[in-house]
Amino acid sequence: MSGLLVAGNFFIDRLNAQGQSLGIFGPINMTKLTVKTDADTVTRPSKKKESYGQALDDVKIAKPAEVACEFDDQPAELLALALMGKVKALNEGSGTVTDEAKTLPANQGWLELGHKNLATDGLVVKQGSTPLTLGTDFEINYALGMIRSVEGGAVAAGGSITVTYQHNARSGKTIEGGMESQVRARIFGEGTNLANGKAIELEIFDASMMPDKEIDFAASEFVSGGLSGTAKLPQGKTSPFTYTELDA
Repeated sequence: MSGLLVAGNFFIDRLNAQGQSLGIFGPINMTKLTVKTDADTVTRPSKKKESYGQALDDVKIAKPAEVACEFDDQPAELLALALMGKVKALNEGSGTVTDEAKTLPANQGWLELGHKNLATDGLVVKQGSTPLTLGTDFEINYALGMIRSVEGGAVAAGGSITVTYQHNARSGKTIEGGMESQVRARIFGEGTNLANGKAIELEIFDASMMPDKEIDFAASEFVSGGLSGTAKLPQGKTSPFTYTELDA
C-alpha cells in the first residue's frame, strides 16, 4: 500500500476536427491535471403503503469523465490553446522607406508608420526641407513603429512631415486568438510515483476542452493557463483514459 504523488512529464497532442494529430509539444510544467469520474443515479421508488419512498431499484450510470489541467509553461502552441487560437508563422522581410509623407496628429498623439522593428540608424524626419531632431521635435517607438511630436518642439501642433527609415526583418509565431470553438487534445505522459518509486503512465485519448482561466498579460507573477472539459471514448478504445503503474 502506498500513496500517490506524481512527478511527471506530460505532453499535449492537439487534434483537428477529425481527431488527427496537429503536433505534440511538451513536456509541460503541469501545475494541475485532474480526471473526475462520476455517475448519474436512476432510482425506482416504492409507492407501496409499507415502503413508500424507499428505493426498490437503484442504478448508477457512468457519466463522461471530466478533465482539467493548468500549466505555467507558455510556448506559443500552448498559449494558443488557452486563447482558443491558431498559431501561424511570422516572417516579415526587411526594407527601406524613403521620404514617405505623413501627417502628425495634434496634441502629441502617436502615428503608426506602417512597419515595426525599426532600425535605430538611418532615421530622417523632415518638415518640408528642414530636418527635425529626435528627442527635441519628435519621439520614436522603434519596436511598434510609431512616431509622435514633442511638446515645445517644431511640430508640436502636428502637421505634414516626411519620414525615411529602415525596418528590420521579423520572424516568430503569431497567435490568432478567439478563432476556435473548442480545444480537442490528447493528453499523455509518464512519471514516477514518489511514494513507492514505481513508474506510471497516464493517457487521455481525446478530450474536448475549453479555457477556464483568463490570461492576464499584465500580471505581476508567472501567467498560468487552464483548460477543462470532457474525455471522449474514441472509436477502437475500451475506455476514455488509462492509468498504468509499472512493476518493472
